[in-house]
Amino acid sequence: MIKFDTFDLLLLQKWLLNESDAELTNLKSADICEDGRLDVFDMCAMRKMLPY
Repeated sequence: MIKFDTFDLLLLQKWLLNESDAELTNLKSADICEDGRLDVFDMCAMRKMLPY
């Protein structure tokens, strides 16, 4: 099971917006949709999985 929190969600958002201080160390673990790419759909799926 993948474990993440709000910080990880915000980091993915910053990375998707190409902000210079956003560095993802494990791109594969952020691919929530498991389609081989990181996009807004992964970010939305991650948000739905957060408990709050």
